[in-house]
Formats: sequence, C-alpha cells, structure tokens
Amino acid sequence: MSKSAHIAILTVILLLAAGTRILHITQQSLWIDEGITYFNIQSPDLIRTLAQTDVHPPLYFALLKGWIGLAGGSVLSMRMFSALFSILAVALVVPLAKIINREQPWFRHPSVPILAALMLMLSDPDVVLAQDVRMYTLRTVLVILSMIFYLRWTRRMTAWRAVLWILPSVAMLYTQYQSGYILVVQGLHALLFLRGKLRRNAIAILFLIGALFLPWALGVAADQRNNDFGIQAALPSNWTTMTQILQKYLSSQWGLMFALLLLGTVMLVPGRGLRWRPSGPTFILVVWLAFTLIISFILNLAYPVVLAPHRLLLISPAIALLIARGLRNIRSPERLVLVGAIAVFGLAVVDDYYPKEPWDQMAASATQYSLPGDMALLELYRGDNPVTYYLDWNTDHTLEVESLRKWREYTPEDYPQGLIDILNQHDTVWFFHWSPDLTGFDLLAQTGHVQTALLTTDHIGNALNVYRYDRLPETPVITYENDMTLRNELVDAADMRVDLWWSSPAPLGVDYTTSVFLLDASGQLVAQSDSFPFENRRPTSGWQPGEVVYDPHALTPKELPPGEYTVAVQIYTYQDGVRVLTDDGEQWATIGTLTVGG
Repeated sequence: MSKSAHIAILTVILLLAAGTRILHITQQSLWIDEGITYFNIQSPDLIRTLAQTDVHPPLYFALLKGWIGLAGGSVLSMRMFSALFSILAVALVVPLAKIINREQPWFRHPSVPILAALMLMLSDPDVVLAQDVRMYTLRTVLVILSMIFYLRWTRRMTAWRAVLWILPSVAMLYTQYQSGYILVVQGLHALLFLRGKLRRNAIAILFLIGALFLPWALGVAADQRNNDFGIQAALPSNWTTMTQILQKYLSSQWGLMFALLLLGTVMLVPGRGLRWRPSGPTFILVVWLAFTLIISFILNLAYPVVLAPHRLLLISPAIALLIARGLRNIRSPERLVLVGAIAVFGLAVVDDYYPKEPWDQMAASATQYSLPGDMALLELYRGDNPVTYYLDWNTDHTLEVESLRKWREYTPEDYPQGLIDILNQHDTVWFFHWSPDLTGFDLLAQTGHVQTALLTTDHIGNALNVYRYDRLPETPVITYENDMTLRNELVDAADMRVDLWWSSPAPLGVDYTTSVFLLDASGQLVAQSDSFPFENRRPTSGWQPGEVVYDPHALTPKELPPGEYTVAVQIYTYQDGVRVLTDDGEQWATIGTLTVGG
C-alpha cells in the first residue's frame, strides 16, 4: 500500500469518526451524569465540591470549565469537547498499533493500524460516550498516550521519553480512577518482559507516577469513598454481566468479533501455520482487556458502581487492536470482503443506544410560561442537575431554582424551614416532580400555594410532571353569571401576554371560550387571543368544582405602535358567539392597561 493511499484511507476513517460522533450530538437531553458535570463546574470551589459530593478526580472538570470559557456552555459545546477527544483517540490508535506490533513482523503490516482505527471508529460505546459530557473519551486518549510513550520508552530509555510517559499517565489518574489499571498492565509487562536496568527504571517510574497522584489520593480521594455514588448504574458481578459487556463492546455481531479478537492473539503465517507465544505486545493487549474486566468484576463487589459499561471504555483500544490483528490473520481477498461487511453493518446499525430522560422538554414546558420572580422547586432525585442546566441556560430571566434532594443532603439542619421561607417569597412556583416522595406537595400546601396547571412530558410511558402553583388574592377580579370567576390576572407587556386564573364552584356543562383583547385610545381592537382555557388544554366542561385553572394568552399581533392600551376580557360560546355577562351585566370587563414603548 502506498503512503498516499494509506493517508487517504485514514482520512476517510477520521471523517467517518467525526460524522458518527457529531451527527445527532444534541438530539437527546443531558442525562443525570451530564447534569452532575454541570453542577460540578458551576461551583466556585471545584476541589471542595468534588471532595464533598462526587467520586471523581478533578482534571476533566477543570479542562471542561476552561473549554466552556472559550466555546460557551451550550449542550453542543460541552458535548463537542468529548467528541473531539473521541476523534483524536481514533487517530492515536494508529501510532499505538505501529509501536505495539513492532516486535512482530507479521503484524507490522500497514493494514493493521488502519483496521484498528476502523474498529475504534465503529465502536458504539465510543460513539455514544463521545456525545456525553463526561470524562471517558479524555481518559481513552490519555490511556493510549500513556501506552504509546511507555512502549517508546522501553525501546530507548531517555529522560525526555520518560517525561512523555509520565505526563499522560499522571493526567489519566487525575481524570478517572480506573485509569490505574493501565499502570498495572505496564508494571506486569515490565516485570515479565523487561530486563536489568530497563526493568528497574520502569518500576521506579511507575512508582513516581503513583507518588505524583498521592496528594490527591490521600487528601481527597480517600474521603470520596463516603460520598453518594448516585444511581447504581453498575451491573452485578456475575457471568451474565460479563457476557453483556463483551456483547456491548463487540456489537450484535459479537460472535464474529469475539472470534476475530481471539484470532488476534495468535499469528497465522502462510507456510508456518498457527504460531503462539507469550510475546510482549500480545501480553499487553490481552492483559489490558482481561485485567480491566477481572479487577472491575472484583471491585464491583465492594463498590457497586465499577462494573458499568461506560466506565470500562478504556478497553476499547485493546479490543480494536486485537480485532485488527485477527483480521490480519485472514487472507487478503476474504479479509477485504469481511472488513467491508463489518464496516457497512457498523455504520448502519446502532447497538448501544439508551433513550435519555427528556429533561430539556420538561424544563421547556415550564419556561415558556415562567416570568421573572417565579421559582422552580425540583423533586427529581439527580435529574435536578440537568433540569437546573436547562432552566439556567434556556430562561432569559431570573428563576430561582431549589432542589429538595440537595436541601435534604447538604443543609439538613435548615430543612424544611429554610425552604419554606424561600417558598413564601414567591407567588408562583413550578414544581418539577418525578419521585415517590410527596413532601413537596405538603410544603406548597403549607405556604398557601394552589395548583393551577399540570404539564406532562412523556418518557417511555412515564409521566414527568411539572405542576404550576400560585398564591391568589382572596377577592376575585370578576364574577360571571354562569358562576365562572376570574380569580386573578397578570399583564406582561414585555411578552405581550396576559395570564388569567379561573375557577367555578360548580361543574360547567358547556365549553366556554375565554378571550383577551387590546383596545387603543380610540377604542379600536388592535390585538386579541381567543381559546378554550390554557391554550385549549383545559376546556371548561372538564373542570372540577373549586379547582383553579391557569389560562395564559399570548396576544397577536405582538408588534404594536407605542402607546397605552386597554386590556379587556370576555367569555363566550364559540358555536353561536353568545357572550357570558358579568354579574354587573357587562359583556366584557377591563382588567388593566398595557404600555408599549416609552
């Protein structure tokens, strides 16, 4: 294969890697772990926050915080940070394949690095986690760099190469604790395959890497063991789990891919048959994969968060390299056909997909109606973090956000009275609820808030509910001859919106249309909004006696000449246009004024 062809193929693979990792990158909402990332990086004291509330080291969060300072804090920006590292990992597996196979002429063939890059590009877990605001793709890059520079150092022992090995090795420990598995693999390789001074120096450098991590390990990491590990995303330590993990990383073609992986541990040299011996490169790849799975299996018994598929992403480069070596052992014509089939299948089929909770939609359902001074109260367990992100990012006004979980966990000495005091400062509270805990409803009842609306977002048959609660004046604004009562009104000139609150002491057998309109100084109609209450979602025939119904009206047209306009309300039946009179006998009632400009 010519050098230009080699470069062209790798370029195509990298473009495909970029496409698979960037395509639909913002399609799903931030999920719980991504919300935790957002919570951490918002803290003015990152180290203290991680020490008290998290179970990860600080490097990824510090780098992401800097990235957001440059690129902004949108979902696209934050996820692109992970995607770029994932694309870089595909590129870096090429030099890793070259150096790890240098001792074995059969695997030094130029097709092996290309095949390794192709396999890593197609890896579904790598694609999924490239679209995740977490540290796993950064860790993959650092793991690959650590292994590349370790192997280069073993070829020629220089101070500069030692520094290049140490830097990514320390960085990966400060990124995610399971990176330490790679140092164990390197240590075992040094003990078994290096000799004399080279072995002694390798072990010394590994101890130095550990020593450089010791300040964090003793100062912070030891205390993090007592922190909440969050939702138990890990699988139980059993044989079924191990097969599920291998199937996830080998795709639905796992039988074929596992066979190729096993084939990658041997050499099938034409004329010499099958050859296997415990060579250093083969040892590194096999132990990289096996040790990670075995030690995770064992540690998971004590810390049931370790054996989670996303936390094992560091095995994907080893899998890609072993499969590439296995493909090298197949004759060229058959190999070409097989690689083509694997590539087409891998690009066309997504085996590793998890539908995330639509926290963005849940937040948007409330923010479209919220106003400055409103409050959001969250009872969503750790879903409170991603919802907080969307409330912060997608709301152009101040919205105080309080999480019941965080009050209980972080300030139990002030709970619930401290939260009640805050609730009393807000007439409108948006209560986000997806939990068996009903305490929030009791607190809102204590503060005199009344439910006026319910907005539901579906998630695979589960209802993610947002309840609107308002405190209303005792005296109604208007009463009507059909027993409907306008309990309150609010004119928002900035958004050209009028909010109404209705109730009726008795069932209404008719669907009434509520109408809000503007009159100019000459009494001419200039803007209007007519619908069944709450944008046709709460027709009056379905009201329960005594309940209060929130009814927002966005006036059209929104653009009006500067001036002061009269705001009026009327009720009528749309079939015949007959108006319902107020108790004072009026066809419509003035509720205020709206000033445009000036």
